[in-house]
Amino acid sequence: MTLIVSGLSAGYGQLAVLHDVAFEVARGEILAVVGANGAGKTTLLRAVGGLIRPTAGTITLEGRSIGGKATEKMAGFGLTHVPENRLCFPTLSVRDNLDLGAWSRKGHGDMDFVLELFPRLKTRMGQAAGTLSGGEQQMVAIGRGLMADPTCIMLDEPSIGLAPKVVTEIMAVLARLAVERNLAVLLVEQNVRASFKVAHRAVVMHRGRVALTGTPAELIEMPEVRNAYLGGAAEPARPAPSA
Repeated sequence: MTLIVSGLSAGYGQLAVLHDVAFEVARGEILAVVGANGAGKTTLLRAVGGLIRPTAGTITLEGRSIGGKATEKMAGFGLTHVPENRLCFPTLSVRDNLDLGAWSRKGHGDMDFVLELFPRLKTRMGQAAGTLSGGEQQMVAIGRGLMADPTCIMLDEPSIGLAPKVVTEIMAVLARLAVERNLAVLLVEQNVRASFKVAHRAVVMHRGRVALTGTPAELIEMPEVRNAYLGGAAEPARPAPSA
């Protein structure tokens, strides 16, 4: 497995948020992490990505221990984190935003591939990122993460605030990254329907713990998942892209 998290606990000061969390993500696989607000999803990414220090447990990426490492070192290990709310540098051009993703790997990144994934950015390269639409800013944020040439990419709520058509585009890109670039994709999402259409497996978090695991098709058949996230109605999950 590419990313292995075992017995992970973390929080903020005296506030414990994560409790004994464990999961694995392989190359070529999308693992969706879903759950209600306050379930610990964002804290999970922060702990794996080095923004907060775990209080217990281990995190390994490609066999190397990264638990507790500084966040600025994570790209060097092959891990990139695309946080919630896009977080582009608004006064910098699209090109400069993308180029910033490559500096940590001391390379130039694969700009051609990023622009193939997001062709509308080709005509925006000299434009200030802060003037883009929300969907375009999300494309820049994901593209910047890819410029670091990761083995594993983590995304926090990439669909938030976006039109359904753009959400579909973003999810299709994530599926391509798993299949064509053999990346491990850790996808935190509240949009269960969208994430389940592309994920190979999923975990449901509740109060800082992993409550359920399985394939999207398996989880959709569980009444507790349908009632909490799908309005009580089961709907068929599309087969995930083959790894």
